[in-house]
Amino acid sequence: MVWDEWQRYRLAADRQALLQQFPGFDFFNPFGRTFVYGVYHSNTGHPYGIRIYLPAGYPDECPTTYVTEPLPLMGYTQPIVAYGTSHEMHTWASDREGWVKVCTYRPEMWSAAISIVKIVRKAMLWVTAYECHLQDGSPISRFLMDA
Repeated sequence: MVWDEWQRYRLAADRQALLQQFPGFDFFNPFGRTFVYGVYHSNTGHPYGIRIYLPAGYPDECPTTYVTEPLPLMGYTQPIVAYGTSHEMHTWASDREGWVKVCTYRPEMWSAAISIVKIVRKAMLWVTAYECHLQDGSPISRFLMDA
């Protein structure tokens, strides 16, 4: 992928903030399909792979966020990917085999002012809500505020 000068500046600023706040996360494949990846260890100690793909129009276009590990990501009664696009589970139908596509932002609500750090934080919050869902099967939306 070819980033223009402004995008390269923005990516450098995002990377600096990301490494400062979440040293276990980093940018990969800066000249191809650029993504951010890291492993988040939840409050319960379980590891979750989080991958955020940046579209060619970033920062003006909304990135896509996935929980890539563990596979499959099991819910209370079924794999989370089985929910597809679900407001209650804060997921989109996945376009990656087995990966859960997490709704961190609706594309129409996206703003270039939102940083990668905020997306990582929202993915971590989703994981926390997911672990609450595992306790009794309540929808993930019960534990998250819509924003």
